[in-house]
Amino acid sequence: MLDYLNQTLGLEATITPWADADRFPLYLRSGKKYFLLHIGGVECVLIETDKKTFSLPTFRRQMAKLPGQPEHLVLRFKHLESRQRKALIEAQIPFIVPGSQVYLPFLGVVLQERMKSARAAPGKLSPAAQMILLYLIYKPDVQLVRKVDLARRLELSAMNVTRAVQELEALELITVERVGRSDYVSAVDSGKSLYEKALPYMIDPVQKRRYVQKADLFSELPMAGEYALAAHSMLNGPQIECRAISRKKYKELDGIEEIDPAWTSSLDYIQLELWKYDPQPLVDYHAVDVISLALSLRANRDECVEQAVEELMEGYKW
Repeated sequence: MLDYLNQTLGLEATITPWADADRFPLYLRSGKKYFLLHIGGVECVLIETDKKTFSLPTFRRQMAKLPGQPEHLVLRFKHLESRQRKALIEAQIPFIVPGSQVYLPFLGVVLQERMKSARAAPGKLSPAAQMILLYLIYKPDVQLVRKVDLARRLELSAMNVTRAVQELEALELITVERVGRSDYVSAVDSGKSLYEKALPYMIDPVQKRRYVQKADLFSELPMAGEYALAAHSMLNGPQIECRAISRKKYKELDGIEEIDPAWTSSLDYIQLELWKYDPQPLVDYHAVDVISLALSLRANRDECVEQAVEELMEGYKW
């Protein structure tokens, strides 16, 4: 924040913790951090708070009881919506949103840069976002990658990549840097650490499962399900092989004969997993990638399968 104030305003700003705040009543300390901000020769009390818990009427009541009654109070937020900024300005309450806006009327400073809309972090990743994240996990040597290159390597549209990157940025799993005319994406961590941070948001890649008559074209698809897990472990493989294909590519196939296993005595069929994203760009030795495989079997309650998945992830070389 100091760099932002110094570089943006050209004023020397310093900040120190406000020691007196440790003695405040709990209701004044809850959800807030207090600092002393010196800027332009003026001493202010800087209060760091969260817009989710902030209430203008409550703030006014609490500040009226603040010991010492400092002359200038300045609020600091990470993000604000336009209606919230407008309410603070109308109430003439100084505030700072680093990188976006400075409203310090006692210094005659009102500065608003082009605002990025604050996006709510998603509860779960979209298929495109998960695909990009997996690529970054598997490519720890890639420090920066352009969005246009992500679209090309993962066979995604530019629009899907843009939306997916915004999701991952909102979840603080990646950072985006503008260099020239291109946006460069980098992960906040690598390998296993990035995987563990992202795991709560990851989805089961399988949309549906279908049984279809065997055909040569299916042999080119990556192995999936317990069939792929058996290739990675000591698990006995199933009688029916399983392959993965994106639901989009499946819809483009002609002449597919679906089979009902309950009404056939032949084993001349396979199971197809229709995936929410294309497994092909992330294929690992003729099988779907390891993380997606584990996610696709997360709901399987067979103890042998659960143990094999656990051993697979523990033994994986990140």
